[in-house]
Amino acid sequence: MRKYVLPAAALLALLLLLAVGLYELILVPNGQAFSETENRMLAERPAPGVSSYFNGSFADGLERFLSDRFPVRAGIIRATQNLRQVGSIASWEDYVKVAENNVADMQYHEEIPEDAAIVTPRPTRTPVPTDTPAPETASPTVDAAEPQTPEPTPTPEPTPTPRPTKPPVDISDYPSELKCKLVCGEGTSVIYKAERYRLQKIAALLDAYASLLPEDGVLTYTIVPFSARAYQLLTYRDPQGFTSEIEPFIHAITADNVTAFCTLQLLQEPLIRGEYVFFRSDMHWTPYGAYLTVSRMMEEAGEALPPYDAFPKEQEYPFLGTIYRDSPTNQMKNNPDTLDILTPTHPVRVQRFEAPDTWKEIPFINRDANDRDRYTVYLGVPGNLTLIERTDVEGEPKKTCLVVTDSYGLCTAPFFAEAYDRVLLYDPRFYTKEQLGSVSDLVEKYDVADIYVIVGDSHALRSDDYLSYCNNQF
Repeated sequence: MRKYVLPAAALLALLLLLAVGLYELILVPNGQAFSETENRMLAERPAPGVSSYFNGSFADGLERFLSDRFPVRAGIIRATQNLRQVGSIASWEDYVKVAENNVADMQYHEEIPEDAAIVTPRPTRTPVPTDTPAPETASPTVDAAEPQTPEPTPTPEPTPTPRPTKPPVDISDYPSELKCKLVCGEGTSVIYKAERYRLQKIAALLDAYASLLPEDGVLTYTIVPFSARAYQLLTYRDPQGFTSEIEPFIHAITADNVTAFCTLQLLQEPLIRGEYVFFRSDMHWTPYGAYLTVSRMMEEAGEALPPYDAFPKEQEYPFLGTIYRDSPTNQMKNNPDTLDILTPTHPVRVQRFEAPDTWKEIPFINRDANDRDRYTVYLGVPGNLTLIERTDVEGEPKKTCLVVTDSYGLCTAPFFAEAYDRVLLYDPRFYTKEQLGSVSDLVEKYDVADIYVIVGDSHALRSDDYLSYCNNQF
């Protein structure tokens, strides 16, 4: 009987792969790592435990960790993308149609236990009462012979309009999976969807943030779509718009001072009119699209922005963004985008923190931003905590807002800095409570008046990591 002998080369390759795996598992530090190529955090080494071993979560986590940390992985991804595009003559419309098919079939089934722990909201802060001076007991003596001027009638204090109370809802009245759809004359197409229990966790997280605000503070939440998802609307002959079940559900089950709305619905009419609200060669929205969205968000807080053209503006052309970086085509290269570079109308100082009392000053517009990701001229790459503060306003208190966001929020900085004296902006992927303190302490230290949460759709609906990062910061 002939015996099969494993070739020496194959055996050597097998041993090499085993050695690489052991190296990654045992010797490589397990800290957080961000992949610029994929715009996401890489998986962390799973913590061993009896329960995680028997329920399979340790094996699944180990597989994700080894897959994400494989040596030269980023280079292989980039080389594969470049190889696909050799000699490409694909147009932008072709790209969108491919994205349309991929998105429509995408299934969001990254299972997590439905009873997984979520953050417990902290009790709402109550305003500190202002001491009222005691009324005077003695009145001046008035000569009866002198005519007396009648006291002016005091102007009544305006009665604040009570915040509308959301009606109670029955969760079971909503489907187990909620969707955002594109509507056209040819029918409907699913843009993205999410399980109901996951949206309940997002709602609980928003309530936790909102519970830190003063009595009149508001929190506004929106999901920003990947640009190719938005541009699907223009691939149909009779585009009508988008309809979403996701944001109305989140709005219905959150606290009275939380508002959630759909960015796709807000920007659909400008998009159909041909207004420049999303880049073609970049995954993000344009600063003008961000302006329209932030203006709507600020309405909830009683704030208003000046017209878009009132902001000092430069333009960078040609601008080729992250889609072109990862999948370059001649069509995109020959039809580049334009990047508006806006600054606030008043002077500001920008600080990026490394610890609660340790920071370095950075430019509001980073002229040295990476050529492969020029969108980050706004504040540079996403960071753990950035403070934008007006330098022409002195003394305290200063009106402050907190912006919880990812890379989509970078170009919103000029708008928030226009309406607030101080803007705290942070990306939960890089913020750690051990390094910078809890978000609860941050809100209290800076007396935050309002909170804005702006998250890209992939982080909002498909990334359990993003939700976990936020929960761990309280």
